[in-house]
Amino acid sequence: MAARAKLNRSQKAAVEHDQGPLLVLAGAGSGKTRVITHRIARLLEKGVRPEAILAVSFTNKAAAEMGERMAALIGADKASKLWLSTFHSFGVRFIGEEGEALDHDGRFVIFDQGDSLGLVRELVRRHRQGDRRLDVGAVLSRISLWKNAFLAPDQVPDGDYEYDVVARELYPHYEDALRAMRAVDFDDLVVVPARLMRERDEVRERWRKRFRHLLIDEFQDTNRSQLELVRLLTNELRNVCVVGDDDQSIYGWRGADVSNILDFERHFPGTTVVKLEQNYRSKAPILEVANSAIALGTRKRHDKKLRAVRGAGDAVRTVVLEDAPAEAKFVTREIEDLVKREGGRYSDVAVLYRSNLQARLLEEELRIFDVPYRLFGGTQFFDRKEVKDAAAYLRVVVNPRDELSLRRILNYPARGIGSTTVERIGRHARTRKIPFARALGEIESVADVPAGARRGAQAFEAALDGSRQAFEAGEPLASTAAKLFEQVGLKRELLDEDGGAVGARRWENVHYLLQSIERYERYESAEKPALAAFLQRITMRLDKEEEAQGNCVTLSTLHGAKGLEFPVVFLIGCVEGQLPHNRTTDPKVTEAAPSDVEEERRLFYVGVTRARDRLYLSRAQQGSMRGKVRPLTPSRFLSGLPEEHMEVYARDDQVELGSEETADMAKALLERLANG
Repeated sequence: MAARAKLNRSQKAAVEHDQGPLLVLAGAGSGKTRVITHRIARLLEKGVRPEAILAVSFTNKAAAEMGERMAALIGADKASKLWLSTFHSFGVRFIGEEGEALDHDGRFVIFDQGDSLGLVRELVRRHRQGDRRLDVGAVLSRISLWKNAFLAPDQVPDGDYEYDVVARELYPHYEDALRAMRAVDFDDLVVVPARLMRERDEVRERWRKRFRHLLIDEFQDTNRSQLELVRLLTNELRNVCVVGDDDQSIYGWRGADVSNILDFERHFPGTTVVKLEQNYRSKAPILEVANSAIALGTRKRHDKKLRAVRGAGDAVRTVVLEDAPAEAKFVTREIEDLVKREGGRYSDVAVLYRSNLQARLLEEELRIFDVPYRLFGGTQFFDRKEVKDAAAYLRVVVNPRDELSLRRILNYPARGIGSTTVERIGRHARTRKIPFARALGEIESVADVPAGARRGAQAFEAALDGSRQAFEAGEPLASTAAKLFEQVGLKRELLDEDGGAVGARRWENVHYLLQSIERYERYESAEKPALAAFLQRITMRLDKEEEAQGNCVTLSTLHGAKGLEFPVVFLIGCVEGQLPHNRTTDPKVTEAAPSDVEEERRLFYVGVTRARDRLYLSRAQQGSMRGKVRPLTPSRFLSGLPEEHMEVYARDDQVELGSEETADMAKALLERLANG
């Protein structure tokens, strides 16, 4: 393979490793995707069937990009036969194929994060008297962590923390509700396959025989259940290759366990370790700062050091401003200069921060100066309310037992079925121990329901039944869905909203959904396109629907920026309480732990390594809280950084932006940091 000549020595070692477990420690910007794709190509050269290779990444976008690269490398035909997927899409396929073992007929609905939150919110209403103090996201987070630790509701340990108590109470109800609705959440897409393979030897052996080679990308982001799934899929050949970087493990708050990559050699004895340390992204000063930052305060990590292929460049600029408004003004004017005086593009620039709240001042300043920008990771197309409402109608048509979707649309658009009627229907269902959908169909037997609500429910049921029959008869999916939306009044409701101005845009989004169904029917489905398959597909769209943004500055949290790179990066808010976040340092916070501060350091490292040519590290001297001005402490992550690769930077007009002593204070800060 001629392209292999472009690989450096370490990349080549990873690509040409033959048998047994392989750990590829891929530093930021070290070409890990090239290693994975070339490794797959070499396996095919050696005679491995494409169907026997499973390559797993964490996002649909990454899986799609890998598919495109593989098609260019080995041809579209072979590439289409590879198993390129996310953990969750693998789970969808597994659960679909193992219907008999799981005692279902293959028809199930997938709850995305919004659906799961909605279910927890409903359970809080039922079982906690609608306690408004509760953060349903925090409750769901605990349930998720327990599920991924393979803890059944009756195995959860006792705890005194309020959210542990609430989540432990609601967990069994949450699981019961999923079963009643024939639904699985995203955690189940990994946990269910792993649990089944644990419990059923024949299932485990059947799946182990499928794959001769496993390749797992971004392994530092795996949680306990994902590690267990990998172990269960690994057969006697032990050909499992994982690629990742413990220095970029930043998702512990959602269950990722950095010890999975740190202890990989213990889980898979006899592992070969290859380090990718040549960085093709950033200039040398940026990497020197990154190397120092990550090495200074991390207790346990794989020893590695990034080396710049692109050579020397500008020193990293440290900037001190009077307060956050001055910091926002500085960033905006500096961006203007980069574009107007240096001939750059707005799209070359990213401003990164720890918390979304920090973006507000930036947005105000950018608007004042008419600087185009985008908030990276805005609302996904399929997460927009009108699209979720339309999809909920289709989900109920496919699966009448999907109670969450049914409740969402039961009185939208309004048809006289108020919350009191809904509660009476729910009570009827619980009394008779029947699904909510069946109780709705028996509304004539439900006591104290107004006549208008009965008529509304019956018309609603008739519309759903008519669409269900049309779909089952093989009528075109898109046109049948369009008729349903008109019949239930959804189109009219949207078009009449706010005098039609806002509604027209929202109906346009629903119309785009119909076009997606039509494209699915025409180009991307089997001979008999199934609406259920389409709905599963859009639910599995985990990645942001990033539309073409053109020439504009990117604003992003540090978590959102992982995987991205920009010629110029401003990393703002480098103060204690913001980076590291006070949740990880405040002893009053029950969940704070030393490992949390280490993850914050890794987050800082990720931000630094997003920059290709120029990096700014900025902080404010003071901030206000509850009307009182207080001094801010420089982030501990600034301490000990290599002075020879940094410069104190101040604009000519910086006196206008903040204190007259800003530059002197910045120099004094750097001296203090250099002296520890």
